[in-house]
Amino acid sequence: MAEPDRKPEPAETDPEKLEKLLEIELMQKRAAWQQARVRRGNLRLLSVLFLVVIVALALFVFVMYFSPARMQELKSHATPSASP
Repeated sequence: MAEPDRKPEPAETDPEKLEKLLEIELMQKRAAWQQARVRRGNLRLLSVLFLVVIVALALFVFVMYFSPARMQELKSHATPSASP
């Protein structure tokens, strides 16, 4: 049975062990930061690609709608105005 009045062991105060633990924790944080940076870069790349596609489609529609052949077609279909 465990003794109820037993004192907890003091925290490790060995500087070398503390340094190793700190280094391990920092390595884990660096790995997490690097993964976050990669995800952020991928998201940034996808958003820029999306904008490029949208602009390219808008330019294509603009060129198709306002092409010289289309303008001639619109002019030929225009109803002549009544002259007084």
